Amino acid sequence: MRFNILKKITYNWHIKLISLVLASILWVYVDSLRQTDRFISVPVEIKNIPAGYMVSNNLPSAVKIIMRGKESRLALLDENYVRAYVDLENSAGGDKRRTVRVDKNQIPQGVSIKEISPRFIDITVEKVEKKYVRVIPVITHEPPDGYIFEDVQIEPESVLIKGPESLMKNIDSVYTKDININNLTETTVKEVELDIRDGKILPENDSVVNVKIIIREQYVVKKVTKNEIIPLNLTENLTTEILGGSATVLLRLPKRIEKEFSADQFILYVDLEGINEPGVHTLPIVFETHRRDVFLIKIEPEAVDVELKTATQM
Repeated sequence: MRFNILKKITYNWHIKLISLVLASILWVYVDSLRQTDRFISVPVEIKNIPAGYMVSNNLPSAVKIIMRGKESRLALLDENYVRAYVDLENSAGGDKRRTVRVDKNQIPQGVSIKEISPRFIDITVEKVEKKYVRVIPVITHEPPDGYIFEDVQIEPESVLIKGPESLMKNIDSVYTKDININNLTETTVKEVELDIRDGKILPENDSVVNVKIIIREQYVVKKVTKNEIIPLNLTENLTTEILGGSATVLLRLPKRIEKEFSADQFILYVDLEGINEPGVHTLPIVFETHRRDVFLIKIEPEAVDVELKTATQM
């Protein structure tokens, strides 16, 4: 019985072996047909740039890679960890064409790289040049009504920048980012970043400067007439009559209060202290206001006649 079974198994054994091999090959082939492609985009890193040199031309920010494998294996691929790079080791300055390579350490087993596009990158490597350039502030808008932008001061006035020789020879200044002054009502110091838009030009140290924006309040001259002049410090047994009891003042005041400022916001008076005799006295008109930002330029008339009488004369 056992002999018959063994005989059946070994009968035409070479044909059976060939069939098994062919079946295995067919299984591998069919299994390979179930593989699929996945497209990913990966940033390109430049490695081993020679000391004192830098890349001066624009490079593609990323390369496209076609990964091939079973869906179950491709699902394990995290494209955030895939790294593409160009190696400049043992390179000097000049124009070069370099192959884009991919670090395979983060690629799962069973996943292969089918295609990289572009496969080659043209790179220009130049010496790094450094120099001091002037900083130009960029002031935008205007301060609020009643205020004037007077001046701007920068500290430091120049900064050290670096970049490839071919670009640096044409640069003698850099700008700041926009400084909006539309809400400034007083002199202000701001930290402002430099606005170097060419990514190949870099500040050697700090990319921030201190900008002092000098804002001055705008003053105007206004003429106001007041129809009341007050006698102060009148002796008890005397009465007074101011002859021509009005005066006009010429004032220097902030433009922001020009429209609202009126005669109600100041007083005009004559000081009778120490005057005890009846009669007509010519006294200076005195201006007084509670506002510290309003200044007297002139009073017309500068003096007024004041008639003093004794109470019994009334």
